[in-house]
Amino acid sequence: MPSILTLTMNPALDVFLETPRLKPNGKLRCAKPVYLAGGGGINVSRAIRRLRGNSIALFPAGGAVGNRLIELLARETIAMNVVRIAEETRENVNVIESETSLEYRFIVPGPQLGIEEWRQLLAAVRAVMPRPDYLVASGTLPPGAPVDFYARLGALCNDLGIRLIVDTSGEALRHTGGKGTFLMKPNVGELMAAAGDGEVSDAAIASAAQSLVDTGRSEVVVVSAGSGGALVADRHGTRRIVSPVVPIGSRVGAGDSMVAGIAVALANGSTLDDAVMFGVAAGSAAVMTHHHELCRFDDTMRLFNELRQRYTPAAKIA
Repeated sequence: MPSILTLTMNPALDVFLETPRLKPNGKLRCAKPVYLAGGGGINVSRAIRRLRGNSIALFPAGGAVGNRLIELLARETIAMNVVRIAEETRENVNVIESETSLEYRFIVPGPQLGIEEWRQLLAAVRAVMPRPDYLVASGTLPPGAPVDFYARLGALCNDLGIRLIVDTSGEALRHTGGKGTFLMKPNVGELMAAAGDGEVSDAAIASAAQSLVDTGRSEVVVVSAGSGGALVADRHGTRRIVSPVVPIGSRVGAGDSMVAGIAVALANGSTLDDAVMFGVAAGSAAVMTHHHELCRFDDTMRLFNELRQRYTPAAKIA
């Protein structure tokens, strides 16, 4: 039985298109489209699979697009727990300009969830047996879901003895945390926006992350900082995990790969710092790929071993 359950409240069918250059008015000839199952938790499950781990992906799905999403995940042999909803699952469009390598991402809001539908998702978490060790809730909340949904989920996880990992942003992040939330994984921009702090310095980031721990919002906060690696805050204080230098292909999927790496390592019994290092390695491995790929296992292991050799536990920020 997989020890990781992922939850995607707002999944999407991701459509990837490639054209030489975006121009207004005229027809733009594109290469054959690529269709992938997407949304935060689903991408985490897909990355977990690439890291030779297992998970169950829990998500709502509706209409023909929802059916296509399920079909695509089945092809990747991802275990699923699907809650059917009345409205159609959303489609997001990603356009790559081949002449410039620029990427354009068009994101739509998602279907409206009724009260009974989002309650069914909480009920599905409660019903999972055997209990997973970790639940990774990742992504935005769809219209209709309460803004404190992840806080409610944390309370449920606390009752069930499940460690909750949350990766979200905006109002959902501001209302996330409390009893039952084990780890929060914002990036620098998301953290500082939620904190309402315009200053972006190492000290300000460390203070904002440590505040979430000290006020009981989360046991651990991991702040992803791109090429700056990650900052870890817990009851022992804050420290930085450096990022390896890698050739940049595409940053799409790096955050989800990082969360997958952290979850897999924790589920396998790693220490927190080793788990974050593995997550940083997975995120960096994803950056090395092109356009719509996630991390690769061999790249992740090589980068992880490099990071372990370089890591200095005394590298405290505050």
